Amino acid sequence: MAYHIYFKLILFVVFLLSTLWVYKAYVKDPNRRVSVKDATILITAMLLLVWAVRMPFLRHTEYDIDTSTWLSAVIAVNHYPDKLWTLLNYTDARPLTVLPLLAGSWFGMPVNYTSAEIIGLLLWTGTVLLLYQICKLFAGKNLSLVVTWSLALFLGTICHIFAAYNSEHGSIFMITAGITLFFLYVYGRWSSPVIAAITGILLGSVVYAKFQNAPMGLLTGVFLLLAMAQRKDWRNIAALMIGCLFPTILINVFYGARGKVDVFWNNYFWNYFYYSFTTQFSSMPMVERFSPVRVIRFIFYATSSGVYVLTLTALAVTLPVLSFKKWRSEFRVNWIPVVFTSLLLLLSVYAVLQSGNNFEHYKLFLFVPLLIFNALFLSFSQPVVRNYAIGFLLLGGVLQTAVSLKYLDGEVAYDKRSDIDRKVVGHIVTHTSSSDPVVVWGWRDGLLVSAQRPMGYRDVHTFHFSMKSPLIPHWTRDFVEDMEENKPKIFVEAMIPEYSERGHLFLPHDKVPVVREYVQRHYRLVKELDGVRIFHRRDAPEISFLR
Repeated sequence: MAYHIYFKLILFVVFLLSTLWVYKAYVKDPNRRVSVKDATILITAMLLLVWAVRMPFLRHTEYDIDTSTWLSAVIAVNHYPDKLWTLLNYTDARPLTVLPLLAGSWFGMPVNYTSAEIIGLLLWTGTVLLLYQICKLFAGKNLSLVVTWSLALFLGTICHIFAAYNSEHGSIFMITAGITLFFLYVYGRWSSPVIAAITGILLGSVVYAKFQNAPMGLLTGVFLLLAMAQRKDWRNIAALMIGCLFPTILINVFYGARGKVDVFWNNYFWNYFYYSFTTQFSSMPMVERFSPVRVIRFIFYATSSGVYVLTLTALAVTLPVLSFKKWRSEFRVNWIPVVFTSLLLLLSVYAVLQSGNNFEHYKLFLFVPLLIFNALFLSFSQPVVRNYAIGFLLLGGVLQTAVSLKYLDGEVAYDKRSDIDRKVVGHIVTHTSSSDPVVVWGWRDGLLVSAQRPMGYRDVHTFHFSMKSPLIPHWTRDFVEDMEENKPKIFVEAMIPEYSERGHLFLPHDKVPVVREYVQRHYRLVKELDGVRIFHRRDAPEISFLR
């Protein structure tokens, strides 16, 4: 029913009428005072509408393989007794991406794709609330409600590839929280060293949700230090800097106590440094990553978000020009918000383009910086310009809603890999208990989620061994140590073309000498399913569970 054309038409009419009401209410009295109670009611109504629309479209399906990565990590953390070590090492160096899913499992949510999407929506709900708090500082409640509705409108009919839980969901929430605390300080809403330390801890932790967050987190921290320096607020400067360093110092102490500091730096820093700033993973040359042609093709030419991003970008280009006299006159005394929002927007584009991979979910980084930037310059604009700009913003949001609803399809295209998945998962479930670790050599993370088995090796996908990286000796050592400690009962060779993600590019295990020798010594081939080879550990008891 949810995907029926008439149901979609009803949803579009609801969003259209709601948007017309928002526009009319603003234009009729743009300077009206909005009470805290009225603002709370309106924000709540927006979010309830988003949730009500999204609920029928939840799906128990892998729409992004990264979601399977994070869910596999949750299964591993819940399985192994050393929770903190597992959280730090079995989460692809993104423990704070996995933590919300892990918390959900502790509260009784099943470890599956539907629960993950709900948690992602919870994080977006928090982001919407924070965005409103930021915008109302310089744009007022009335205008901020309009800007916030624009994002809510987009989130209500967001495409499945964006809805699927990924590292951007927690990252954007954390970055937006940091920006909120920054602006609250700039506008004199707090001055406590305790809050400064908490802000520092937050900004120092964003890299543990996603390495691409580092530039935006660093920017926020630097500008907060500048704002504090302007006020000669030395106590808060010290508290902020200590807070920023605290997460990394604490983790290094934890690894150092185990004699594994090199493991931390290799997996948390160097791995992502090579990923982002070399051609090891993406063969796209550095210059091409930021070319206008790529920007147009990747960012603007997409049904998932193209209309909305184009609308926000058009406003970001024109509003500074149209409001030039106003913000230029205030720039000398109020330069921090203008420069900060401008650089934040540039760094969000940088985060999307840097790695050279055209992953759709990267584009989620764009929306909050674009909306903050536009809200700031809307506050500088003349009333007539502001009214037209808001109309344009809401029109773009409605058009994106129409496009999103049109392409929101309930049918999943047939994929023969799903048939192989069922066979492989069936074998795993039949020949292991729920507490038996399993290793999947390949990029087919969903196998562990479907089987609900903990990963036996800390990297649920093993494509790293195919890259020309100086870290391969370290990864090899980690592999052997994990295999010896966890003794996974089943080893699945899934790195084959047309089955594993990019299976035609990456190496099967028998092309990696140390791994091949280990598997030959400790495992025996028991079955081959459509090219997927399944090995059982030699010293494990042979049992079979009837389903």
